[in-house]
Amino acid sequence: PAAAPAAEAVAVPAPTPQPAAAATSYNYTTTNEAPAAAPAPAAGPADPEDLAAAEKEQLKGIILFTRVLNLGLSIAVITHSILYFVGLPKSPKLWVLSIYSLLGGCLICCLETQLKWIRTTIALNFGFLFDPSLRFMFFLLMASVEWSLNSIFSMILAGAFVGVAFYNTYILFKYPAYRKLRDELAKEEDARIQKKMRKQIQKEATKSMFASN
Repeated sequence: PAAAPAAEAVAVPAPTPQPAAAATSYNYTTTNEAPAAAPAPAAGPADPEDLAAAEKEQLKGIILFTRVLNLGLSIAVITHSILYFVGLPKSPKLWVLSIYSLLGGCLICCLETQLKWIRTTIALNFGFLFDPSLRFMFFLLMASVEWSLNSIFSMILAGAFVGVAFYNTYILFKYPAYRKLRDELAKEEDARIQKKMRKQIQKEATKSMFASN
């Protein structure tokens, strides 16, 4: 028998694909890390009064070191000049130079004392020692005098004078308040000395009063 006719194919529309739901996943993780610390606040500007006090203390140390340096040099010059003069050098020129060296050392030594009346006298009669450039020239002059004495120790002192001259000039130029603060320290030291003298006078007066009774 003849084959049955093929069934007419009916076109069926394909189903429209639905968008898949976005899968949401939650990742619960636990950590043992501590929470980050809050940033430290920025440091504010330094107090001007604290800076001034620190600079003042630093300048006090510089003043003390400069005094000790100048006093040590002046004492060495005075000692050497006396010994040189006592040794009776052959040339009268060396006698004169040793006297100049002695007087210069005494002047520097008196300058570095904190006694008011001595400093006032030096300021009135030897004011060049308070000027940086003139003090520098004076120290170089003293170095040339020491060098002219023609001894090993005097040549060492001459080199020391050159070094101290540069150091003093540097300090006086760098710290304009050097002289003012030094005068203040001198006044404080004068006040302490006068206070001790008054106590000593009162003590002696009390002793003499009871001794007379």
